[in-house]
Amino acid sequence: MIGIIEYAKVNDDNFDRIVDSYKNLLILFTSQNCGYCQIAKKNLNQVIDSFPEILVYECSISNSPKIVERYQVSSVPILKLFIEGKVVYTAFGIRESSDLYYQIKSFL
Repeated sequence: MIGIIEYAKVNDDNFDRIVDSYKNLLILFTSQNCGYCQIAKKNLNQVIDSFPEILVYECSISNSPKIVERYQVSSVPILKLFIEGKVVYTAFGIRESSDLYYQIKSFL
């Protein structure tokens, strides 16, 4: 069984700098004590090694109200793939690892 990887954190203070600094970025929006978020993280962990060109960050919605409002995050988990600073893909809820793999691959 694959353990849960802890991703670097992004919040209102560092979000714009991080998005502007990296060409390919995946942000997982989560909340504390969210069981579905842990499943989403596990599924992401199973495929992310296939994409070394993507950096992954986690955004806790309780610590990032400006980001939540800007990107209309109304539930968690949500994954957003940014390419050159623009959101090109959004996954709502839990996605199977195979679905995530093919969706992400289609944008690279």
